[in-house]
Amino acid sequence: MRRNQEIDQKMPLVEHLSELRKRLMVVLGLFSGFFVLGYFGSRPILYWVIHRSGLRHLAVIGVTEAFFGVVKVDFVLSLVAVSPILLYQMMAFTLPALTITEKTMVRILVLPGMILFAGGISAGFFWFVPIVLRVMLSFTGHGIVQLWTLSNYLSFVIDLSLPFGILFELPLVSAVLSYHGILEPEVFVRYRRYAVLMAFLLAAILAPPDALSMLLMAIPFYLIYELSHVVARVFATKGKNKTVRW
Repeated sequence: MRRNQEIDQKMPLVEHLSELRKRLMVVLGLFSGFFVLGYFGSRPILYWVIHRSGLRHLAVIGVTEAFFGVVKVDFVLSLVAVSPILLYQMMAFTLPALTITEKTMVRILVLPGMILFAGGISAGFFWFVPIVLRVMLSFTGHGIVQLWTLSNYLSFVIDLSLPFGILFELPLVSAVLSYHGILEPEVFVRYRRYAVLMAFLLAAILAPPDALSMLLMAIPFYLIYELSHVVARVFATKGKNKTVRW
């Protein structure tokens, strides 16, 4: 607390806001650069995403839908590209107010957090999206035409891929909460049976109606839970042995 007060005394609120504005302008400028340059490469990526879907036709309704489809792909790619820079600017802004122990912990967790986020998005796109798409298309039958619009399909892919990036951050969240004593590792043991039940329940809802597909979907859900448990135990021990330096 004393350290934070000293920092506030050295840097008034106006200077805090000025520094924050400069860092946000850097991120916004780089995002704009990625967006302009990425526009020229977004169309091949859009065609590749459509080709992977296996859908025979994607319709466009309206004159501008195809254009905004490219823009939507470009926006997501630019956001992913600028995310490490955004994370760095956030760290640079907040680190002076942290203790030495907290600074070390933040630096250690940044790279794993980025890897988990990218891995989650990749798992959602390459693994989860095809399974859900196959399930949804299985409900079509005689008299039902499979006609997707470009905008609908892109929203479908993005809405299912990005949440997996967040889901894969759960072990990291468990590490932080356990380190500070907010989350006890025993909670994972207590609710393990419910985690197994929930994993298979979600798999039964989302996976195709065969046992192998359900198993392939349920196992990763449960493994993330167990990984969060292991991480929580390791960081809970480190948290109990920590020495706080002000």
